[in-house]
Amino acid sequence: MPATVIAIPTFRRPQQLRHLLEAIARLEGLDDALLLVADNDAGGEGAAVAAAMAADLPIPLEIIRVPEPGLCHARNAIVAHALAIPTMQRLAMIDDDEWPEPQWLAALTTVQQRTGAAVVAGPVSPVFPEGAPDWAEQTLVFRSEQRPEGPAEMLYASNNLLVTRVALEALGAPWFDPAFNRSGGEDLDFLTRLKAIGFGFAWAPGARVSEWVGAERARKAWVLRRMWRIGVTDTRVACKQRGPFGRIALGARSLALLGLRTAALPALAWHRNRLDVAGQWVKAVARLYALAGGSDAIYAAPATLNSARRGSS
Repeated sequence: MPATVIAIPTFRRPQQLRHLLEAIARLEGLDDALLLVADNDAGGEGAAVAAAMAADLPIPLEIIRVPEPGLCHARNAIVAHALAIPTMQRLAMIDDDEWPEPQWLAALTTVQQRTGAAVVAGPVSPVFPEGAPDWAEQTLVFRSEQRPEGPAEMLYASNNLLVTRVALEALGAPWFDPAFNRSGGEDLDFLTRLKAIGFGFAWAPGARVSEWVGAERARKAWVLRRMWRIGVTDTRVACKQRGPFGRIALGARSLALLGLRTAALPALAWHRNRLDVAGQWVKAVARLYALAGGSDAIYAAPATLNSARRGSS
């Protein structure tokens, strides 16, 4: 029986999913692993791709269908299914528009065992289409996170993440809050709640993952929209952890931050990363919008699910 479950939520990305499954077949350290694919598309396209490739995979494959649309529902179905496997001790999550290096799983597991951390993450490197603008590789949203190996104060995303069974059982359902189903930010909320109940984090720089970045994302308007979403979801997550007085303090800090970001706007005239300067200002405004009760249903279409990666704070 498996001690490690590798989980993939998928939605209408058959080619990317096929590429990911081919990469998983080349992973090191699969002796006690099981692959779990959760298809969130009513048409079952992802499930069909996975089933067709099952015979070529070196590990057992299980496929679940998640009819209720939304990434939170898909992730929660994954966790519930994994916890139902009595021998499961570690859940490794990766998105369907990514693919890992051969040492990915072994690196996550090694760092987890070495540090005793309940949650371990690794870097995600963007891969742009041919002809993408030069600025895309430099902007904060797409920049791959670089940290030393070992304990980490905080982690921010679930698209390259290993979580222990103990942590998942302690957090309890719903692991990913459906309140974030249409806005994104469910992974930050998940990790924030784990930290709040005392679980430690670690970083595994050797657990490298690459991510496709479509041409529709390599646009300045998309980057600014993403920074707005980050500002909104960061603030909504922070508000969940604070009482009325804590929210007042958060509001004062957000006002001060907006002042600093506004003062930095003249740097747009000469700053080499002008988009980052503008994006930080947009994010600061979005924090106040969220504090005023605003929400950001960026994935509001009821039949649509988009996998969203969180940008840098």
